[in-house]
Amino acid sequence: MQKIHQIKYKSKMIKVYWCKLDDCFAVYDPNHFTLHIRNDLNKKILAKTIFHELWHIIAVTNKKEIIKIGEEKTAILAEEFYTLFKQNPRLRKFLNDLY
Repeated sequence: MQKIHQIKYKSKMIKVYWCKLDDCFAVYDPNHFTLHIRNDLNKKILAKTIFHELWHIIAVTNKKEIIKIGEEKTAILAEEFYTLFKQNPRLRKFLNDLY
């Protein structure tokens, strides 16, 4: 699996670092535009974690306080997107083909 090293969203360029994290799966730092991802996650956890962190990136970039959305809702959304794409490979392909 080839790992990503940056994520572009609107005018932001977020640098992605793969590293050892002991107390969480990933951390997005909006002040430095960095995303640190634990480097030993299995594919399922990694996909859910990336969806979760993308939601943080979207919320912060659009000046939506994650506290108002809630960490629990963020986690639920990540789970549901993972489930949707996992159960619908044709949807994934369809979306990929749009680009």
